[in-house]
Amino acid sequence: MESQRAILSVMLGGLLTASIGCASRGSSATQPTVGSTQAAIIAYDEAMQQPVSMGDVTKGCPEKQLSDEQVVAEMDRHLDEMYRECVVREYKRGGTLDTVTIDIAILRDGSVQGATVSPGSRRFRSCILSVVKDVEFPKFEAPRMGARYQFHTG
Repeated sequence: MESQRAILSVMLGGLLTASIGCASRGSSATQPTVGSTQAAIIAYDEAMQQPVSMGDVTKGCPEKQLSDEQVVAEMDRHLDEMYRECVVREYKRGGTLDTVTIDIAILRDGSVQGATVSPGSRRFRSCILSVVKDVEFPKFEAPRMGARYQFHTG
C-alpha cells in the first residue's frame, strides 16, 4: 500500500452570486447531510448545486476551508478500508482500475453531503461511496467545500 499515492485538489463549490462573507459559526447548511435524513449519498454535482447559508456577506471576511493536507489526512485514514473492501473485490470480479477519483462535497460540520466516484463498476463505486459517506472531516468556517481525492491502484 506504500506505493499508493493520494492526490487532492480543493475548491469552493456551488453557484454563489454574492461575495463570500463571514457566516456565523453556529449556523449550518440547510440541506440534510448523508448521515442524517438521507438514506443514500447524493452525487457530488447535485450536492454542490444545493444552496447553502452564506451568513452575513457584507463583512467581507474570507471563509476558511480545510487545507489539502487536512482532507488528504482524513481520506488516507480510510484508504486501506477502500482498498481492502472495494479495490480487491473489483479486481476479483475482473474489473480494471488505475487511478480512482473521488469528488467530495463537504459541509462546514465536516460531514459528507455528496460524492462521485470514477471509474469502476456500479458495485465498486457503491462500495467506495459507502466508505466515503462515513468520513468525518474537521469542522471549518465556509458553508461547504469541494475536494477531489485520487488514489492509484496499481
